[in-house]
Amino acid sequence: MIIHEQLYDYNIELSVLSTFFYDLSKTPLDIKCEIFAHPTLKEIFQTIQFFWQKNIPIDESIVKKHILSKNRAIQKEVLEDILIEILSKTPISDLKNYIDILEEYKKKREIKNALLSLSQGLNEHKSASELEAQLLSFVENSTNNSSNNLFEMQTAAKVEASEASFITKHFIPIPENTVSIFSAGGGTGKTSLILQLAMHFLHENPTKKVFCWLSEDPLSLTKHRLDKLINGLFKEGKYTLDRLILSESITFPVLIENNRNIDVNSSFYKMKQMLKNFDLIVYDPLIAFYGGDENNNSHAKLFMQLFTKWAAQEGKTIIFIHHSTKNSSQSRGASAFVDAARAVYEVEKIKDKDGNEKNTSKRKVTITKDNYRASKYFGGFSKEIQVFPNESDDKMLPYEVEYQSFNDINEYGIT
Repeated sequence: MIIHEQLYDYNIELSVLSTFFYDLSKTPLDIKCEIFAHPTLKEIFQTIQFFWQKNIPIDESIVKKHILSKNRAIQKEVLEDILIEILSKTPISDLKNYIDILEEYKKKREIKNALLSLSQGLNEHKSASELEAQLLSFVENSTNNSSNNLFEMQTAAKVEASEASFITKHFIPIPENTVSIFSAGGGTGKTSLILQLAMHFLHENPTKKVFCWLSEDPLSLTKHRLDKLINGLFKEGKYTLDRLILSESITFPVLIENNRNIDVNSSFYKMKQMLKNFDLIVYDPLIAFYGGDENNNSHAKLFMQLFTKWAAQEGKTIIFIHHSTKNSSQSRGASAFVDAARAVYEVEKIKDKDGNEKNTSKRKVTITKDNYRASKYFGGFSKEIQVFPNESDDKMLPYEVEYQSFNDINEYGIT
């Protein structure tokens, strides 16, 4: 069976099947077997569905025996090798995203088959009416059989009213379960500001965890910054470091170019799985994770939608640190970055009337986008915040902080 590479993902199909072997809480009954393009994997999934309905344990030896007894075309050795591949995969906690990917592939295969059928009809000199009827039939059936509605609808009477919630209200209020951006130029201290915010969050929430992917700085420098902040500005921060996880790992592009189209890197979904146990997630800088054209609004919108959807569905608060345009604190690149964020803060040095920096330990922090009224807790739209300890406060005491490679963290729910 030959299937075009873009219309099929063998590894995702393996991972989905692995989930049903290892996680009994996941039901396969609402999933259509047609999303599996590989015939043997489809056969295995149909067997899993059958076993689930009959309340039969989903065990690889029983599955193998059942399939071989009813399908003589499948070779025993091939089936055994595929089952080993399935069992070697890591189960998926967020199964829906992977099912959506396979659904997308399935639709593309159906469209391709429909186009091939129409092309064959043209070669057979079918009439325009016949071809039109064939096309309309495909469109109607495809729409009726679609498992994903274009959008959801809800009566206003059933919607439960609530105000937006924020983290770190008394420091820098950040809208919860959505995406915010901090924009600043180089050397402004935006990373130190975010590290301070992370410790405030952990101090206020003793059971929660923060992950900071700080790709531009070595961890030794980040640790030095944390020591200075704890000794000079936020002593309570020393009690939060066991829940503050850092990474300096090489980043990956979330968006990748594929035959002149922009696709979502499958590593994005693996990252979501790895970060499932974290509540506040920081990416520094945004551009290191992007992968699209920085000035293309369509690319930027797709990128931001991935993170806003993730934040809303899984209760994550996500912060991007973003480079500003030259000689300003405004976010650079496509306007869709800012459009998708619910709050945008700009950080800049404090200068006198002659343009000379003053009060070097503080920075001017300004809310330039405020969809959820963070300014109510911020005390307005702009204020000076101490980002660095005073120069005279140079006594350094080391504190332990968790810092590991992005791929090596296991204790915190990352595999």
